[in-house]
This record gives sequence, C-alpha cells and structure tokens, in this order.
Amino acid sequence: MKGSTDAFLGAWEKTCRDRHRDPAIFDPKGNVTRTFGGIEDRTKFFATALTAFDPGDVLAVQIGNHPDWPAILLAAWRRGVVILPLERSISEGERSRAMAVCHANAVYAFVRGCSGDDVVLIRNAGDLHQPVAWDERRPVLLKLTSGTTAAPRAIRFRSGQLLA
Repeated sequence: MKGSTDAFLGAWEKTCRDRHRDPAIFDPKGNVTRTFGGIEDRTKFFATALTAFDPGDVLAVQIGNHPDWPAILLAAWRRGVVILPLERSISEGERSRAMAVCHANAVYAFVRGCSGDDVVLIRNAGDLHQPVAWDERRPVLLKLTSGTTAAPRAIRFRSGQLLA
C-alpha cells in the first residue's frame, strides 16, 4: 500500500494498517470470509486485471454482495477507474443498456464454472463505448437511476462524498 491523496483510499489504508488481521467481512452465518488484510490481498489480485484500463474508464460490477466487491472497488479506484455497480438480478439486456448509458466497456460478473459461480472480468465484445471526457472532478462511482420516470441517468460520486 502506498500513501494516497484520495480521501477514501487514505482512510482505507489507515484502517488496513491498524486492523490488518481483524475480521472485515462475514458470511450470513457469521463466519469470517475476509480480514482487512485479506481484502488488501485480493485488491492486489484484481489490480493485475485492471492494468489494461485507463484512468477515467468505467467498469461495471455485477456481483451482488460477494466478498470480492471491496477488493474490486479498491483496485479500480487506485487505477483511477470509475465503478458502476449493477444489481446482480438484472438481465443481460438491462446490463448492456446500463453499460451503454455509462460508457462502460467491461463488467465483473458471475460466470458459472466447474466450482460454482466465479467472478470474471468480461470485456465488451461488441461496439465499444467512447471514454468519457471527465473534467478535473472525475467521479469514482456512478449510480444509475431506475429510469421509471425518464431515461436512466448516471449520478456521479467522488470519494469524499462517499466517505462522508
């Protein structure tokens, strides 16, 4: 870990240093699935897959409450990649539309494997969405509105807003 100028990442780095071996994520039965240090280890794993992304690129994440969610988030934010969380239950068509609205060209999603559901990075094989020309206040997370009263819109969040 390196010292970060980002408010959220700085808070994470301090927490991880202070509580490295402490439980951080529990399963529904109360068993520890990740320690703070374990999240950091998984963050390094996901960082390798994100080297092909440029700062400002948008990455959708459709894995529900999987214990790797924080690690993907941290790896992306360290790279400057904007996260678009998507409900696990939406269809592939809804996911494609959400990714188009937010200019995401890849998604972390579940793929049925021989060992159950595996979290896999899926790159957009079709038409690629143009990168967003963010201003100096690039967000770290986009939240897509439901679109029940109008077309879905992406709401931008910076890390300081999420930390608050």
